[in-house]
Amino acid sequence: MKCLSLLAALTPVLFACGSISTHAEAQPSPGCAAPTATAGVSNGSIDVAGLTRTYVVSIPSVQPGKVYPLVFAFHGSGDTGANFRQWSGFESAAAGRAIMVYPDGVDKVWPNDNGRDVAMFDAVLARLQQTACVDGARVFGTGFSYGGYMSNTLGCARAGVVRAIAPFSGGDPGDTCNGTRLAAWIAHGAQDPKVDISQGEASRDRWRQVDHCGDAVFDTNPSPCVAYGCDAGYPVVWCEFQGQHEIPSWGPAGALAFFLSF
Repeated sequence: MKCLSLLAALTPVLFACGSISTHAEAQPSPGCAAPTATAGVSNGSIDVAGLTRTYVVSIPSVQPGKVYPLVFAFHGSGDTGANFRQWSGFESAAAGRAIMVYPDGVDKVWPNDNGRDVAMFDAVLARLQQTACVDGARVFGTGFSYGGYMSNTLGCARAGVVRAIAPFSGGDPGDTCNGTRLAAWIAHGAQDPKVDISQGEASRDRWRQVDHCGDAVFDTNPSPCVAYGCDAGYPVVWCEFQGQHEIPSWGPAGALAFFLSF
């Protein structure tokens, strides 16, 4: 059964196949009253506990009354937010439908020492909620490799603030989650030589447990992804593909479609 492909034809109700729902009521941020953030791509910096953190933000054209989802996209080890924006494909997949943030890891990594990377997320989110028109009900995290681990870390620490995550070629961070449900879309290459697929499976199984998923799977778009039957509104999608340590060509569009289904 092709679950996600049916979304457009469904009325605003929950449906069992994958337990994905249509859009929830938007939660406009304070910045919606009078946005001050400039549309387009710009560099940002913010002090977090005495440490200057940097990021790139891409804001669609400001339209009166338009409330935008917000997606944090975390780069892999040795990369930067600006470079990740250029090559990852997430920017074109968003196609002006979401505010995109590409943070820089300290020394180009995301160990979240003493919670510093989650604190950076908190600070940038708070700033954008004040300066842009952000939908508080649709804040998401994605990332590749070490950034995939970071999106899982964020999901564990900020489920309830973050609605869904989409790790690519990452793994389970081993952190204790806050116990709040979170939708997850996970992609991992079966031949990944850097982050073994067992790490992606551990991430998948963590969210299956949190979201009370059964063992049955349903085909979903894009192929070869499958969806588990979980708590209503908290699907877990697993995309095991024939590839190595990479973001597959269909990955960014698949992840963004998942995010924008909420």
